[in-house]
Amino acid sequence: MERCEILKEEYIKHVQELINNWKDKAIKLRKQGAEDDAILENIKVNVIDIFSKMFDISYNKVCNGKDEDDIKLDNLYETYLEYFNKIPKSWIEKREKDKEHGMMKEYYIEQIKLETADMVKNLFLDHYNKICEDE
Repeated sequence: MERCEILKEEYIKHVQELINNWKDKAIKLRKQGAEDDAILENIKVNVIDIFSKMFDISYNKVCNGKDEDDIKLDNLYETYLEYFNKIPKSWIEKREKDKEHGMMKEYYIEQIKLETADMVKNLFLDHYNKICEDE
């Protein structure tokens, strides 16, 4: 099995576990009457879902060709990580505007999105580095 495939399998498995955990936590929080906390968990699910889809796009774009395994893996790394530069830009801008206008609830939501994106990025990097070490 090529390393791109191994990375996809392991990374997506871990991502799906996180999604399931956050969804379960949101359900429990709703049952406890903690609606705001449940919404925050759902925001995390939405962010990780966005990056999961971007991973699939990146994977399909670079890992289905005839390039060598190393080139595919490097291209996947570069293509996917670019989404972590593009997507959060608007969240950073909104967070700063929210802070300027004293909109702390909105500020906090943008902060949660950014922290979740960083966590997903680090998760990917961990899996990528493990695949590279195993060669």
